[in-house]
Amino acid sequence: GGGGGGARAPRLVDIALQTGGIFESEGWKHISQAFEHNTLHMIGLLSDGGVHSRYDQVVLTVKGAVERGAKRVRLHVLTDGRDVPDGSSIQFIQQLDEELAALNAKHGVDCKIASGGGRMFVTMDRYEADWDIVKRGWQAHVLGKAPNQFTDAVTAVKTLRGPEEKKVSDQNLAPFVIVDAEGKPVGPVQDNDAVVLWNFRADRMVSISKALEYKDFNIFDRERVPENLKFAGMMQYDGDLGLPKNFLVPPPEIKKVSGEYLVKNGLSTFACSETQKFGHVTFFWNGNRSRYFD
Repeated sequence: GGGGGGARAPRLVDIALQTGGIFESEGWKHISQAFEHNTLHMIGLLSDGGVHSRYDQVVLTVKGAVERGAKRVRLHVLTDGRDVPDGSSIQFIQQLDEELAALNAKHGVDCKIASGGGRMFVTMDRYEADWDIVKRGWQAHVLGKAPNQFTDAVTAVKTLRGPEEKKVSDQNLAPFVIVDAEGKPVGPVQDNDAVVLWNFRADRMVSISKALEYKDFNIFDRERVPENLKFAGMMQYDGDLGLPKNFLVPPPEIKKVSGEYLVKNGLSTFACSETQKFGHVTFFWNGNRSRYFD
């Protein structure tokens, strides 16, 4: 809506996967340091909505990692119910479980779902509106701590959605952690592990990226910060901040947007929105820029 042409984020990820370019990137080289002896963690929205992420891209990325030496992969899934029909999270998780089981059988690796929660309640804060959302995600994904523990993700989602007459939406599900037979979390993030955020859209990944990347982060108590973490985004989510430093696919370069044109010609603009949408009339409108043109 802000002007400018060229391929957008979903298409750029598709191209990178089709050509194999994603697996040659500096970001991939960064995370692959953890493949042999540590764990690759992947965090993001699990659906085929195509607004923030896409299911097929997630699976292809996991397969690519396993084929290139990843021995242990943990997925931390955020349920949708907003860009796709509510209740479809169970279908996506069942499908993912089947895909991971096939990879395990074929390659002799250890891939499984480790934690999750609803996108509007866990991890995917937008524009720093509610850091408690990010904190709940950090506790579940990184620390392996959540008020709800289950031995598999399908049971987790079915249970947390509640009875038919009083269903909780996928997007609002409470955080959960998957545990083994002894009650131990199957996938907390440890020292020397790698973490990839698989969403290609920026707005709901910036806050969690700050918690994962900034050493001096102090907005909430992280309790434990993994040492020597190999962190990357599917894309760089904020070019002005250079966040994250490492990414798998270069983001779209959007030039000559209407906001820039107006500024260069000395015209003032007035942007107005509800709090949760202010980035749509600033950051997105200005071609994924968070700072002034001048």
